[in-house]
Amino acid sequence: MLFEIADFFGAETYFSTEGEEEWHEIASVLDNLTLQLQPSGQAGLDGQAIFDPKATNRILTAGAAAYGWNKIIVPPTLRAFGTDWDAGKNAVLAEWQFSNYPFLWNNIIRSQVVARNSWKLAGMSSPPQALLIVTKSGCLPASQSTLYFEQGRAQMESVLSALDLNLAIRLIGLNIDPRATTVSASWNNYTGRTSRSIVTGEERQFRVNWSARKRAGGQAARLTAHL
Repeated sequence: MLFEIADFFGAETYFSTEGEEEWHEIASVLDNLTLQLQPSGQAGLDGQAIFDPKATNRILTAGAAAYGWNKIIVPPTLRAFGTDWDAGKNAVLAEWQFSNYPFLWNNIIRSQVVARNSWKLAGMSSPPQALLIVTKSGCLPASQSTLYFEQGRAQMESVLSALDLNLAIRLIGLNIDPRATTVSASWNNYTGRTSRSIVTGEERQFRVNWSARKRAGGQAARLTAHL
C-alpha cells in the first residue's frame, strides 16, 4: 500500500542510521498491506465503504511480528496512558494510530516519558530512541473524529518550536494513488459494529470518485464497489 511520511525531532537521520533496519522492516510490512474496508454503521454513512482499522491493525501486528516485533507493555506508572504499544523492537516503538485524534498525543507523551527517563522496556534491547506512528490519509473515507495523517502532521508542526523531545518521531500516512479511478481492497463484514470477528472478507474492486476535501485541503475519495 502507498504511504507518505513526516519526520520530527531527528527522525530522518535516525531512520537512515541506527534505526535503518527497523524502518525497512516496517516499510516492508506497509508495502505488502492491502487496503482494508468495511461498511460504515454511523448515521449518515450507513453501508458506505470506509477504512477498516480493526483488520488493518491485525495485519500490521502480524506482519511486524514476523520480523520479531512484539507488543510492548506500558510501565505501571504510566497505565493512565494505556496498557501497551502495538509493537516494539530494539530501540523503536510503533503504534498503529487509527482511533480518535487525541490519542496521538497520548502515545507521544508516554513514549517521551520513557525515552527521557531512559527506561528499558520488557521486550526491547535498549531504552526507546524513536517512535513510528502509522495512521491513514485524510483522503480515505473513515469513521468520524478519527486521526488522519494531515491532521497529525499539522498538529506536530504547530507545536514543534515549543517542544523539547529527545524521541525521534516518524508519522506515516496510508493512502492511495491520487490519480486512481479504481482500487483493490479487502471488503470486511463483522458480526456487529464493535465486533472484531469478520463474518465475510473478500477481495473486491472499488470505483474511486474524487472530490474536494474540507479538512486539511486536498481530495477526498468515495469508494464504491463494482457490482
